[in-house]
Amino acid sequence: MLENRKTQADTSLNLDDSEVAKWALPEGAVARLGQGRNNDMVFSPDGHHLAVGTTVGLWWYEVETMSPIALWETERGVFVVAFSPNGKWIATSDWENLIEVWDVQQGLRVTKIETEWNHCTFSPNSQRFATSDSTTGTVNLWHPETGEPLEKLSCEPEKGGHFMPIAFSPDTHLLASTSRAGADNDAESIIVWDTESGKRVAYLTGHTGSVYRLCFSPCGRFLASGGENDGTVRVWDTVNWQQIQIYTDYGEADMNPSYSPEGVLRATAISYIERFGESIITVWDLESDKKLYSTIEDIGGIWGTVRFSNGSQLAHESRDGGIKVWFSGNSHTQESDYLPTHYPNSIVFSGDSKTLAVESKVYSEAFLWDIESKCPRRTRERQHLFTFSNGNSYIVSINEGTVTLLDIENIASPIVELKGHDKAWVQQAFTPAANLLACADEEGTIVVWNTQSGRERCKLKHQLRYLPHDQSRITLLEFSPDGRFLLSEEFAKPSARLWDVEQGEEVHEFPSDKVENVGGFSPCGLYVACGGGEAPDYMLWDVSRREVSAVIQGEETTLSSGGYFKFAFSPCGLYVACGGELRQPEILLWNIKQRQIHKRIALPKHYDNMMALAFSQCGKYLAGGMWWRQGFKKVPIHLWETETGKQIATFLGHPTDIQGLAFSPNNELLASASFDGSILLWDMKPYL
Repeated sequence: MLENRKTQADTSLNLDDSEVAKWALPEGAVARLGQGRNNDMVFSPDGHHLAVGTTVGLWWYEVETMSPIALWETERGVFVVAFSPNGKWIATSDWENLIEVWDVQQGLRVTKIETEWNHCTFSPNSQRFATSDSTTGTVNLWHPETGEPLEKLSCEPEKGGHFMPIAFSPDTHLLASTSRAGADNDAESIIVWDTESGKRVAYLTGHTGSVYRLCFSPCGRFLASGGENDGTVRVWDTVNWQQIQIYTDYGEADMNPSYSPEGVLRATAISYIERFGESIITVWDLESDKKLYSTIEDIGGIWGTVRFSNGSQLAHESRDGGIKVWFSGNSHTQESDYLPTHYPNSIVFSGDSKTLAVESKVYSEAFLWDIESKCPRRTRERQHLFTFSNGNSYIVSINEGTVTLLDIENIASPIVELKGHDKAWVQQAFTPAANLLACADEEGTIVVWNTQSGRERCKLKHQLRYLPHDQSRITLLEFSPDGRFLLSEEFAKPSARLWDVEQGEEVHEFPSDKVENVGGFSPCGLYVACGGGEAPDYMLWDVSRREVSAVIQGEETTLSSGGYFKFAFSPCGLYVACGGELRQPEILLWNIKQRQIHKRIALPKHYDNMMALAFSQCGKYLAGGMWWRQGFKKVPIHLWETETGKQIATFLGHPTDIQGLAFSPNNELLASASFDGSILLWDMKPYL
């Protein structure tokens, strides 16, 4: 049965961000900031549109302007996209291996296919749809409209290649894929099948590693194969199946060959610069060895989304412009101005509720979103810390051994810039109340400066413990509200330490057998929330007395193996909410003044992974966001009354983990940051 799609029908151009932010919203949401993480993209056959699969759905762009013109929202995001050559259908796949084929004009699903996949593609006549599966080494052919299986191409006991690319010949009679002789053999071979008989017609060897991409020439006479991380492209004659050409010396690059409609062989070389975490994307005319296009992008290494087709059109991610599009013969690229937000995990509103600050520690990037216009503003290139205080907004930016403090309204003139440290800074903290700035480097050295004088206040040493396969680092720095104390926490145990900034010395090391992680200072600065131990408990630690002030035992509310704690203090400092990865799904709401549990908030069955907690600024409400688990189509965000513990709302919009929550100071909005790469703004006015 056909299923109507949630589409944005308005295809007018020159749309502003506030309009785009309202497309395909879940119930209760008023805006979406960010388009989600890009996973795949494909040009329409006529080249006029670009379909981009992201973790929130399928975005449509007009290539000429690179303006978004539609969003098809999906339950589980889009990871792979394929267009039929006749332009009638588009196929998408999600996180759960469900492939759906849609009628492009009507936005209707025509069929769905549940199968394991690595790659998927339509045949040139649009009559067949192929999927590859590296775990079994098979290629399956399907009818695109009915989902009926047509043919299974398998060559046991050989196994599929790592990437398992697939390509049809122009007449659809041949299909090429890859195989590996065995688990211990890195060299992959190319298998060519007769699609009518299902028989193997060729077995091509020569690659010394994985095969990254395959493509046939428009005349069908040649097959080109690009290697992974070896900078080679091989060309095979489809008459005698002999290798007739090899192009080399393109460095340690993944090679994506593609023939132009005129039969010119070109290739995109994608190489990763490990030192800088960037990728070089280059288009080569292989026969003339001419470089047609080249750019350096910070797109997460070789796994960033790059699509090269018809030997003449390239689309790739850009940290500066969202998506860049290049066509052969053009001297410039077309760029989208609707930016993604990669893995947002820290969000905070400004005091006037007009700006939302967003940080992503994974990508070391930061954005400021204007709430009214829904427009983003990237600040600098490296890791950030946002601080809002008394109407002023500050940024701390760290880049290798340099740390810079800026006022958001005057970024061009830093308040203070400190250079010359010989180790890379990895974490920072700033307290405007005390004019103190702290940074921790990769080896655990912590330096505290006075931001007015620029002079060093003290230097501390958090002795790190190194794990066998992972170097530990400082993951938390936090000043007490008055700036007198500083908390530092590392990834490996012993995890946390408390420092007296005035004295420049360590005053307490939280014992690793009792404290798994700390949740920061209370608003009054008198307590530190922490949790852990062999029989995990929530604890309040008294800063002045240097001792545990209270233990909040949750009876059966204990952590699962390898779990974690989450804490949130109410703005007034009366309550602390405790959650985490629990065996018994509940949140403990503790009255700090009375030293007793105020409410036990029971969670529904299977809702046992609390990723984020936040109180409203008025203190009347508590919000909690979950971690995705099997069975969730959308990950829930619950809203409770603090006084009664009554659940008053559930918001369903993100397809995966909720990593951060924040209420606006006017209590009218709740912002949720998700691993899907987007932020949703939820309307709180009905509950005020």
